[in-house]
Amino acid sequence: MRSAEMIELWRGDMRESLHAGHAVICDAHGVVEAWGRPGQVIYPRSSCKMIQALPLLESGAADAAGLTDRQLALACASHSGAAMHVAAVDGWLTGLGLGEPDLRCGCHMPRDADENRRLTCSDTAPASCTTTVRASTRVS
Repeated sequence: MRSAEMIELWRGDMRESLHAGHAVICDAHGVVEAWGRPGQVIYPRSSCKMIQALPLLESGAADAAGLTDRQLALACASHSGAAMHVAAVDGWLTGLGLGEPDLRCGCHMPRDADENRRLTCSDTAPASCTTTVRASTRVS
């Protein structure tokens, strides 16, 4: 069985795109329903961030740290490096007594057009994973 057609996007009477994939619903007894190939190994990327954030909630760490709804939303989502995202992550790290050097992610230009333009025009390098922008960080 190949991947299943999951989502169609239409523009008027013309199908603009079709997205295929694999999905599985399980309960304590096993697979309840499946589309595509349930055993297919995939690269989930952002689709699993909500699941990856579950231990933060289930362990009580979110309550213990006093995380806000905005912080939990950020933990469950991808971000494009917009200034509002950068500020939120920077504030979160600062509140934990951490900073950019404590991150283990790579560095890239933000996908957010305004922030990308700001960094490009100011000759400023992006910070790690575009989570913090330091005015003193210049591209040589």
